[in-house]
Amino acid sequence: MNPQKETILDERSLTPAFLGILDDDGPLFLEKIRVFSRRMTLRIPFETSFGRFDSLVRHFPAITFRTEDGTTVTGIGECSPLSAPWYDYECHRSVEVALGYLTASLTGKSVDEADGAAAPGLAPVTGVESFLGRYRWIVGHAMAKAGVEGAYWDARARLRGVPVFRLWGGTKSDVEAGTSVGLEPTVEDVLRKVAVAVEEMHIARVKVKVKPGRDLAIVEAIRKRYPSLRLQVDANAAYDLLNPEHLARLKELDAFDLMMIEQPGRNDDIFDHAVRLAHLSTPICLDESILHAVHARQAIALWKQYSGPSRLVINVKPPRVGGYLEAIRIAVLCAASGVSVWCGGMHESALGKTANVHFSSRSEVNLPGDHVSQAPYYVKNVAESPRYEEGRLTVPQGVGWGLGELDLTEETETP
Repeated sequence: MNPQKETILDERSLTPAFLGILDDDGPLFLEKIRVFSRRMTLRIPFETSFGRFDSLVRHFPAITFRTEDGTTVTGIGECSPLSAPWYDYECHRSVEVALGYLTASLTGKSVDEADGAAAPGLAPVTGVESFLGRYRWIVGHAMAKAGVEGAYWDARARLRGVPVFRLWGGTKSDVEAGTSVGLEPTVEDVLRKVAVAVEEMHIARVKVKVKPGRDLAIVEAIRKRYPSLRLQVDANAAYDLLNPEHLARLKELDAFDLMMIEQPGRNDDIFDHAVRLAHLSTPICLDESILHAVHARQAIALWKQYSGPSRLVINVKPPRVGGYLEAIRIAVLCAASGVSVWCGGMHESALGKTANVHFSSRSEVNLPGDHVSQAPYYVKNVAESPRYEEGRLTVPQGVGWGLGELDLTEETETP
């Protein structure tokens, strides 16, 4: 990073060219958009502070483009919401509606007329900013937007004959992989899952879900058994930062040498995290609070004022921030201020997980991400996930996402 630009760096200056993104292969004429949907059953139900789920619906936008010389290519992305609006306001039903508006905007038709085919005479997109500009008027609906942007990048990479991370300026051949352990009925149940992660998987980092009353005993038991484990906790907004008892519990976590406490307070809060948790020595990670680069810049400014940017961590989930260009912008903005970054997960299929690995190959992503689980996420996935070994995942080197043929045949009607 150019130190002369650090003092003036903001989201306006983070253009694709500044970020080192390759996106100059000429205009693309959008021909057709098709959305595949699959209900995917989890092998192991997952519980957090906000809910428990055993299956998820995944939407896969497939966009076919044509180049000026007549070559056609289809790119595929993934939309990965939860099954109800627990994590944020989105769910698979809202994503389905949003995809209708996105399809209409991208194909140049009204939402009532949109059938996936491009309107006659539709102008080509000339780069990612041109592509995003087609639907910038749509407020929110980040997960739907991330899915269609993913299809764009997959298509661009296929045309160039390179993996997506090459277009994004990624430099790592493999990335550190962490795992997430959900809330379990007993401390012993949590310990059993942590033991598998540490002793069998040799994972790089373990994250455990917590909430008030189900926190200190869990962390104490893990730390007693694994004193040097890279350990962090995730509250998914379960603590009230105006409640003295909750603040006291969070302060007690300082004793356990945690990498971070993730999103302890409200999922729409930036200010109170910085002000009311400044006395903690454990870094605070913002997840749900950061929806775009503007939020990241504001959070960094607050932590500089009240504590220090080294005590702030940001979990950058591309589906949460509306796509991969915005995710890269946030990562670069954080790195310029000494804020650590990692990539979380939304129980994506193999496609979405692989896209996260491509993003994590950027040098600014400097902490292990939520990339692997103790068993395959789904009874039947859409492809094989990247190769995992001894705490690291290989970044795929094949063209596009590098996954080969995807199995999107089991379309289901969204109930």
